[in-house]
Amino acid sequence: MSRIPTPGFRRLPRVADRMTAAHFDLVAQSLAAERSGDAACALELHSRVPALHLRSRHHVLLTQLASLGDHLPDWVWARWIAYQAVRCEDPESDTGQAQRLALKYAIETFHDDQLADCHADGGDPVQVLARVASESWLFHQVLVHELGGLERFVDEIATGRLAEHAELARSWVGAPLGGYQVGASLPGGRLRVHDPAAGSWLEVLDLGARSDVGDDGWVLGRLVPSGVDDLLMFDTPPIAVPEPVARDVAGAPQPWTRIKEALDEGRLVERHFLRADHELLTDVLSIDLLRIGTAAADLERVTAQLRSGRDEIPRAAFRILRRAVDGGVRQSDASHVAAAVLQPSARADARRMLVREGQYDVWARWAALVHEPARGLLLDLAEAGRAAG
Repeated sequence: MSRIPTPGFRRLPRVADRMTAAHFDLVAQSLAAERSGDAACALELHSRVPALHLRSRHHVLLTQLASLGDHLPDWVWARWIAYQAVRCEDPESDTGQAQRLALKYAIETFHDDQLADCHADGGDPVQVLARVASESWLFHQVLVHELGGLERFVDEIATGRLAEHAELARSWVGAPLGGYQVGASLPGGRLRVHDPAAGSWLEVLDLGARSDVGDDGWVLGRLVPSGVDDLLMFDTPPIAVPEPVARDVAGAPQPWTRIKEALDEGRLVERHFLRADHELLTDVLSIDLLRIGTAAADLERVTAQLRSGRDEIPRAAFRILRRAVDGGVRQSDASHVAAAVLQPSARADARRMLVREGQYDVWARWAALVHEPARGLLLDLAEAGRAAG
């Protein structure tokens, strides 16, 4: 199998041709910094390579992590570790070998139509591999959990602060894949989730999963410990599916067989499992943030501007924060406010344009409804409002 480009390269054809030996050294140093848990250093080194797209998803995620400093909740560390396991290509490592096996399985089992279409059209199959490696929720789940990518990465590659914060990630090993119904958001940053296999409702950490599936939507996902008040959480934003599929997968001894059957029968669509906007800090996908923060009359125009290369996500996030200050966001949608404040440039714009004297209580009320790291960022805006007085 050809070498698989990392997610940061997937939209940059022939990027290696534009890189010098010094650039490759910077990439290696950036990767080492990330694997030690130093997002700020990794971002600084990554930004010094001209050929790398500064709007790539990887660059965006590094920017978000670096803006938070070292004060990350354990569940963010765990998601970051899982994300790095997905990106690990080291050919001599067990993690890299597991990645290649998982990619082969995902292509042959779930995404074979894409590769067939590519060959029929005379395209580059490496680009198909790159897209699946970067965007396939199915591939990520198989690698991280079924083939032990998460545990392998912690054992052989994670160093420094990343390794020091790996305990929660280890507790995710063995968590089963299931089908669930996403219910209402509750006070205290909790989300009701129905487990049809157990026949009961759970309260889990509310990071915004409702934004993609709505109330009473059905999803595939994996519930794991969050390290917050004994609550479970989704290990990564779950995938919306029809109710019959979710019920079939729930409690199934071989859930992947059920998913494959649903794909073969047309009850699931393969491309719906390809998701470019990978998230670590929230379950609100970037495209949903755009939809939530944009008036319906403007959505088509703004989406077109996003596709043309304009960075519309932070602008949408700022509009959500402005509506939150003006009373235009429901308390049950506090996870949207949390996702918005986690956008560094939107947060900076809010501090400059939305923080006013006497607004401490406004921001503090939102902070009380969400979890770290968004809670601390909203409290910072509250304190800025107090200082403005």
